[in-house]
Amino acid sequence: MNETLKEGGRTGTSGAGHARLRSGLVIAEIAVALVLLAASGLLLRSFEKMREADLGYRPDHTVVAAYSLPRKQYSTQPAVDQFNQELLRRLAALPGATSVGRTSFLPANGIQGNSAITGEGYVPAKPGTLDLASPILIEGDYFPAMGTPLLRGRLLTPADNAKGQLVVLVNHSLAEHFWPGENPIGKRMRLGTPEMQTPWAVVVGEVADVKEGSPDASPRMQYYGAVEQVENLFGSLGNPATDLNGNGGYIVLRTSLPPELMENQIRATVRSLDPQLPLTQLQTMEHAISDSEAPRRFNTVLISSFAAAALLLAILGIYSVIAFTVAMRVHEMAIRMALGSQRSSIAGLVLISGLKLAAAGSIIGLAGAVAASRLLKSFVFGVSTLDPLVLVVAAVLVLLLAMAASLLPARRAASIDPMKALRAE
Repeated sequence: MNETLKEGGRTGTSGAGHARLRSGLVIAEIAVALVLLAASGLLLRSFEKMREADLGYRPDHTVVAAYSLPRKQYSTQPAVDQFNQELLRRLAALPGATSVGRTSFLPANGIQGNSAITGEGYVPAKPGTLDLASPILIEGDYFPAMGTPLLRGRLLTPADNAKGQLVVLVNHSLAEHFWPGENPIGKRMRLGTPEMQTPWAVVVGEVADVKEGSPDASPRMQYYGAVEQVENLFGSLGNPATDLNGNGGYIVLRTSLPPELMENQIRATVRSLDPQLPLTQLQTMEHAISDSEAPRRFNTVLISSFAAAALLLAILGIYSVIAFTVAMRVHEMAIRMALGSQRSSIAGLVLISGLKLAAAGSIIGLAGAVAASRLLKSFVFGVSTLDPLVLVVAAVLVLLLAMAASLLPARRAASIDPMKALRAE
């Protein structure tokens, strides 16, 4: 009983042990808040970097839609070809349409399947290694509609049909893999392994790498072929008796008008050809990209919400501890003023107490952020997990908010009337 009374002092308040416990809890809150704040900052910067990434195409002013022709109604290749050609012709005639094309694979819809390919003159570093690339079949003015730049050579034309020379377009990654530092135009490639006797196709153009799936995906090897040359391209690997080429895929339309205004016109055009044919995923290309960014956006929002909640709790903790300490030290503050201390000195004393807690929590939090950086490697894109800018901004923000939380208790301490306080004691 005697020790407790001595620790409590004259006012009967809790002593140094309880004060250290309160301060320790606040420091822990600040450390956790800073770790979450740093993680949130990294994810925000990563998300911004991802939005600025080069996709290999321009999603603005572009409308896309998917469809699949029913086998019962379109049972032959001529029926499929006639529908596709008429659809592209009517869409190209719409007011505001600048270019229209079709594709078997739409970027931002996920990862395209692979097929083995062989490049003329290429010797793999390890014998027996398969080189895989994404096969994409196109029709019409697909590349102008998608906004994919042509780097070398030419694009596919209507002359690249079943009776013409077998040709393909390759992306930059494929060209650099098989013919590094060389001009790929005029080179030849074919489907399958070197042992397979599939037809050779001549490379007539090189286009930019197009991101498959999320904008933060790594570039993959891709090649583009004309729909009308698919049977010749696959050779013995295909099955002309059962396969129908172009009986499904995606429409890509670039417009000079706001893309949302073209959606009803596209739907009406398809219905004019086949009233029973449904269109799916009718949307702007920007919306399609936004859907592919959803998982990363969710992670960013979730971590940011936790960081905001933890920061709020830490600031409330600082305010509560400092306010409680000021209330318990009224007698001390009054004596200091009576002995000549200025009110600004009293306010500074309180502010320093709050900043000490924030500084201790920030040091521990920075160490925790560095330790937790390894866990964020798979979640960030284009930024370092030890980004000094993010860590410094997070620490400075915590210190500024801690100072703000200490201002009100500091003002109260500076406004104490020494005579009233001492008389009350």
